Parts: sequence; structure tokens; C-alpha cells
Amino acid sequence: MEVITNVHGKPGGFWGDSTTFVGPPPLPALCTRWLGKRWLARLQDLLVAVRLYQRRAPDVCFVTGGGLDGRAFALLQALLPWKRSRHVLVDCNWYRARWQLLHWLRCLELKLATKAVEHFVVWASHEIEDYARAFGLPASKFRYVPFHTTLDRYQFAVRDDGYLFAGGNYDRDYATLVEAVRPVNIPVWIATTLPEQLRALTLPAHVRVEGTTKAGFRDALAGARLTVVPMQDGLLHSGGQQTCLNAMWMGKPTIAVGRRWARDLMEDGVHGMIVDYGDVAGLREAIRWIIGRPDQAAALARRGQQHAQQFTTRRCMETIWRLAVGDEFAADQTGWQQTDAAALTDQGGELCQLPM
Repeated sequence: MEVITNVHGKPGGFWGDSTTFVGPPPLPALCTRWLGKRWLARLQDLLVAVRLYQRRAPDVCFVTGGGLDGRAFALLQALLPWKRSRHVLVDCNWYRARWQLLHWLRCLELKLATKAVEHFVVWASHEIEDYARAFGLPASKFRYVPFHTTLDRYQFAVRDDGYLFAGGNYDRDYATLVEAVRPVNIPVWIATTLPEQLRALTLPAHVRVEGTTKAGFRDALAGARLTVVPMQDGLLHSGGQQTCLNAMWMGKPTIAVGRRWARDLMEDGVHGMIVDYGDVAGLREAIRWIIGRPDQAAALARRGQQHAQQFTTRRCMETIWRLAVGDEFAADQTGWQQTDAAALTDQGGELCQLPM
């Protein structure tokens, strides 16, 4: 069965070698001037949806992103169901709309989409029940697939330049991080290209806020002494997986803020450290533990690195590919199994324990 997708891939390392990519058709340069970048992107998404719809066939299945193009394709298949093909929709990074009317419209859209979508793939396990409840959808339509590291084929030098690193533009709780590190004697680099989200904060002298490029972000992560991924509470969608897994893969002691998403990626005290949302004191204690116990922190990082190596891009994409072609049993077998803490201690591993 052929798999068609609008998700970019890298042949041999992603799924470009197992799928056919369909992108937007070329448009006249005047379109950018007439429409502007925002509306041009929406037009291109709709054109991609139409091009996907035209490729339907009995021996074809589709994997699309969860943006406008993927959702529009799902609606086309739901409303015009002739020759309907299997469709798996990934990157379901959804939030509840601020206005009730918009939320109702989104619920209607997604309910229609369920008629044509075989699986909605989510990157956080809690989103299965949370999305189902928020949008009135059957939980059986959702599948949790662990996210993946994104460092393949990139060049960077892993080292220890002595600073605490945190980065990302969206859904971060930098206020909790700033308060946690205020009395801690360690340089802190917060890498964001949206510094306005920290304007209300009074930053101590050892905290700098400086955006960077994608390559610069990887290099900054590679040079950190430890990494913190401080996520906001109360959001329907959970992010942070990419930064967390990449930091662990690089062998950095990693602290995740938010148990409901972080427990998918690590076991607290075994592969990294997890603190509750908004827990300033708990985050400060975890940072001090890593700084004050370098040998134990290094052992923690080594276990995290070994654990993160399971979360490969190929494994993630092959799981989605198998969901698309209907090989769901094989897809289930590619899920990772969390390391057992008792087995680690039996093998001489040392678990980190914060003082009570």
C-alpha cells in the first residue's frame, strides 16, 4: 500500500524513503504581495488538501499533519466520501479556543473529521483522555506515539560550558524558572525569540535571555551543564518533548517541569528529574542537587542518555507508517517500555533522591 503525506521527510532517516510527498503547487509571486504571508500560507494549506484529495485510491493511505491542510483534507473525505482512503493525522497540537463559539466550531469540525480519520496521533499520553473530553470525541480515535529525538545528521560538540540552559518560545513557564534560580549561583541562558514573555519579570544578573537559530539552539543545548524544560500548567496540549529528549540524548542532566507530560519520557530520579508545575522550591532543590552532586548527576545523565536513545526518529515514524497501512499490532510492538528502577539498582545503578 502506498503512503502519501504532506509531512516533510529525509530519505533513509525519516520516512521519505517509504512515502510519497505532496506539497503546495507553485504560486505566482504576486500572491505574496496581494495576500501577505499569513493568508498565503492558508491558501497553500487548502491547495495541499485538494491535491491530497485528488490522490485518493483503494491502495493508498494518507499521513498528514494536524494543521489546516491535514484537517481540511479530513473534512473533504468526510463530506465527499467517495473512494475514501485511510487517514492518520499527526501533530495534533490542539488548544481550547478562548471563545465558546470558536470552541463549538472546532468540536464540530473534529467530529466530522472522525468519520474519515482512522487515528489522531498525540505526543503526550494524557492528551488521549483530555482531547476526547474537551472536544467530545471517542478516546478510541486517539493513539499515543512517543515523540523522538531530532539530532540525526546534525553537527555539534557536546561539552560543559557551565551554564543552565532552557529554551523554547511556546507554553514555557519561565517565571517559575527565574524565581527558582534567583538565589542559585549558576549562569542561566534562556533561549527564546519571544523575549516579551519575560518582560514582566525582574531578571537577576546571572540570567540572560537571548534568542538563537535552530543550529544555535542545538549548539547551546550541547554546551549546557544541565537543562531545564519549564512547561506551563493548565494547557490542553503538552509540549517540551523535543528539547527534553534531545538534552537527555546529549547526556545532560535534565529537569522537566510537569509530571503529566514528562512521565512519558523519563522516570523521576532514574533518567532525569521531574518537578510539579509551578513548584519554585522543588525546581530550585533539583537544580542544587545536580550542581552539588556532580558524580550522581553524571550517573543520572548517563541513564537518561541510554534511555533517550530508544526514542529514535525512525522508530517513531515507522510506528506511524504502520498505523497508516493498518498494521496496528506491529505498531503496538514498537512502543518503548519504561526502564524498571529495581533492575537499575540490581545492576549497580544509583537513583537520585532529593532530601525530604
